[in-house]
Amino acid sequence: MTDQTKEELPELSDQEIKDFLESAPLYARRRYGLPTVNRTSLHIQQIDDHCDVCGERRPFGDIRPKGGGSGMAVPRLDTGRSYFEFTCLTCRRASRRYYVVQFVTDEHVDIEKAGQYPRPRLPRNRHVQRFMADDAANYEKAIACLANAYGIGAFAYYRRLVEDNIGRLLELVREDAAASSSGTETLAALEQLGTNCPMAEKIKIANDAVPAHLKPDGLNPLGRLYGALSEGIHSLSEEQCLNQARLIDQCLAFLLAELADRKKHREEFKRSVGGL
Repeated sequence: MTDQTKEELPELSDQEIKDFLESAPLYARRRYGLPTVNRTSLHIQQIDDHCDVCGERRPFGDIRPKGGGSGMAVPRLDTGRSYFEFTCLTCRRASRRYYVVQFVTDEHVDIEKAGQYPRPRLPRNRHVQRFMADDAANYEKAIACLANAYGIGAFAYYRRLVEDNIGRLLELVREDAAASSSGTETLAALEQLGTNCPMAEKIKIANDAVPAHLKPDGLNPLGRLYGALSEGIHSLSEEQCLNQARLIDQCLAFLLAELADRKKHREEFKRSVGGL
């Protein structure tokens, strides 16, 4: 855990506990400053999560009868264990349970997520998932590492995914450029690529000729992808690897979504105009 001074620590509050329960991976541990108002427990009334019954994100509340459990009053918050149980306030069928261990000192409070049921849903981008269909095993491992903040593992798997699929990604860029009157430079750059061209060189060449519509506010996703992959995994910390893995995931998601939407719109336009 990164050392933090007392002044830098966020105050332990209902909102911080809510964010922790909703987003922290299993066994994650975070440090907070002591609450300015005395707390008797970590108990909170509500979180928000995706309800599999409702099919949407819904509020989940603690609807257990009061008078016991994790909300039972104690003289002061102390080192121990806390149990949370929430039920979807819409369908009253889906539930979420969390088991947290807290470590309280005179200066700060550490909380660690020791259990969660059901297991959290792994966030999958539908465009990336479809693109990686033939490499699904590695993609599932990559997003599992990313969801659990295993930075080195996530970065290694995302590097492998890009290395093994960069040819297909650049072929999508080529198809988009061929359908655009402004794609001449991109096509010319991609013509320089040979089958034995190293992965990094493929991205670098394509990066130099990415069309404007794939660069929001001038930000080049292939350039960012190239920058992330140029980092050596052995030279990065766990946190840096995690950040690079997230960057690769975001760049892939943007590129694939933009290319898929443009292809879909072109095909829809051709069908509608062709029918006139």
